[in-house]
Amino acid sequence: MMKKQLTIIVFYIILLSFSTYHAKASTTKEIRSDSKPTYWFSIFYSERFWKVDRNGRIYDIYPNDDMAVLMAGPFVTGLDVDITEGRVTSPFLKYLPPTIPLGVFEINLKEKYIITKNSAVVYITDISDIQSCVNTLALMWYYMDSKKIYLFKNGRIYRIKG
Repeated sequence: MMKKQLTIIVFYIILLSFSTYHAKASTTKEIRSDSKPTYWFSIFYSERFWKVDRNGRIYDIYPNDDMAVLMAGPFVTGLDVDITEGRVTSPFLKYLPPTIPLGVFEINLKEKYIITKNSAVVYITDISDIQSCVNTLALMWYYMDSKKIYLFKNGRIYRIKG
């Protein structure tokens, strides 16, 4: 009887040690210093389309064909490009939202306007309103008339021409 209990206890200890070993092995995570860049927007520079990550670093280039133009976007213009560091710089870069919705085609930070995918132009009176305007356009761009000019002021979009 004692031999049978000893066998069961030894078997239980072995089983317990295997289960704790596998539990510890699955919870360890690998720390990587080279993370994959997260796409933020595209720029047109030196006759090519470039991808920019959320840190403002230029990290990839689009192929030189017509399909790349259709797939590239949203575009941000009015930025300065630092060739030596491979970054885009602008004091207005902090006003861009972390994700730009699909309906936005181009954001010009110097001239303060946004072009939607259906070619509607929305001017902004204050550059700090760009984030709220882009969030509004996430829902409204589909219902805006193409090739018309709008104004975003005080959280509203007004048609001013067309």
